[in-house]
Amino acid sequence: RITQRCGEKIRLLTDLLSMHRKDRTIIFTADNETVYQISRDFLIPAITHLSPVKERAEILKRFNSGVFPVVVTSKVLNEGVDIPEANVAIVLSGSGSVREHVQRLGRILRSAKDKTAILYEIVAKGTNETFTSERRRRHDAF
Repeated sequence: RITQRCGEKIRLLTDLLSMHRKDRTIIFTADNETVYQISRDFLIPAITHLSPVKERAEILKRFNSGVFPVVVTSKVLNEGVDIPEANVAIVLSGSGSVREHVQRLGRILRSAKDKTAILYEIVAKGTNETFTSERRRRHDAF
């Protein structure tokens, strides 16, 4: 069942990336293994805590300029990084932390001219992810 749910998430991710082809998208996951798998499968630059600082800076520079329309990351971009060009975030997995979710949302809410920000959270029905997502949305932070 877990593999099947992951497959469904990947199918949804494929659809969302196709839908947002002209946008600047950040894909967030909970772990580096998933980051690297998505990076390989979709040929998307990956940023993790293992990425050298210069490499991170270069990827973000190219992302902001539009050379890389999509990046995939785990927790390293949650906070302390200004990515004003990002306007779509896709959360495939994360912790139950409201703070983490707000920080991820903050990556795409940076002010830019004529910007509309969209956040997708892909959760597997019938799992704790559904409950966690609903609980976060009821929080005062939202």
